Amino acid sequence: MSQKEIVDYLQTDIRESVIDDVKPCLTLGVPRGGYFSVPRLVLGYVDYLGALYHGYTGQNTNQGRRIFARASYAKEFLHDVFAKVDPEYAKYGNLLWEIYRNGPVHLYEPLNLKNPSGSIIQWQIFKSEDKSAILPIKFSGGHKKMLVIHLLPVRVESNEWIQPISTGCLYNDLLAAIDEYTKMIQTDPDLEIKFRDTVNELILPENTSLTWP
Repeated sequence: MSQKEIVDYLQTDIRESVIDDVKPCLTLGVPRGGYFSVPRLVLGYVDYLGALYHGYTGQNTNQGRRIFARASYAKEFLHDVFAKVDPEYAKYGNLLWEIYRNGPVHLYEPLNLKNPSGSIIQWQIFKSEDKSAILPIKFSGGHKKMLVIHLLPVRVESNEWIQPISTGCLYNDLLAAIDEYTKMIQTDPDLEIKFRDTVNELILPENTSLTWP
């Protein structure tokens, strides 16, 4: 792939895929839909983009499968590229990944986390294109209205927190991050090489023990 072909791939294939597949799931203005599907889809793209950004290193599993994607690669993409769109991804991108990617992909819904100090953080999703919202947040005494901001952890009680996310922000930030990544490739030969080498490796068949007629 030439640099122009890489740019076209990111700006046409990937960008249009995001618009076609994620935007319909936003369902802004209606109460149902989009809460789990949007982070599941957006962070799936981040997984792929992180693999391209980091580059294939030749590592394989014990079964001989090539390792293209790792959580650390996706987090690197959030830290380095998404943070150009919103600096809070550099601070809280890891938390976003652990709560909103691992949960919806593997276990249907986002995860609640507990750290060694005993502090608990839970998920809170709001459907909006705005970074902030006033939401009724559940706590031990009932509910209270609180101002929440996309990505920023908020203390609900002494040892309990939430990390709120806006589905509209996730969607728009992904599109903006693709644009940023495109610009980075156009000015950084190393990123261009990593992209090209990884894509060339990805199109090769993967080894399997499965058989078929």
